Amino acid sequence: MIKIAVRDVLWIAVFMFALAIGLFAIHFMLNQAVDKMLEIEQINESSKTVTAFGNVKSLTNKLDYFIFGVFIALILGLIVTSWFIAGHPIYMFAYFLVVVISVVISTVLANSWETISQSSIFGNTVVSFTLTNNLMMNLPLYIAVIGFIGIVLMFAKPAIEK
Repeated sequence: MIKIAVRDVLWIAVFMFALAIGLFAIHFMLNQAVDKMLEIEQINESSKTVTAFGNVKSLTNKLDYFIFGVFIALILGLIVTSWFIAGHPIYMFAYFLVVVISVVISTVLANSWETISQSSIFGNTVVSFTLTNNLMMNLPLYIAVIGFIGIVLMFAKPAIEK
């Protein structure tokens, strides 16, 4: 039973990295496509079309908040599962080892995010992802805190007598 909550700590880091990279690329591609389409005279003549494409660009700027919302939802899910999963204190060391491994893996993911997001091909796309950039650049710290919260909730709750 313990492996479910521990595994969640690792999967939060991996899932957030994959989601951030995916939506970062989608944001870049959609904005590039809209800019290229607005350069065409037949499309640029209609004010309704320009407004519609402007709405697409403003919608892609909200992807940053979506990523942050998913991160908060995953943390709340980990808190709930940590509370309801029965944990024996003898397994705390194993939980701690998995959290340390998760922090090491999230360090690699944070460095990969920095390399990808600062790449010259993406230009200033990272400006639209301020929350995500903070989250991904400090991912090892966030994973360590999440892991600590999981340990505390799983092993420090009062025992329920049957």
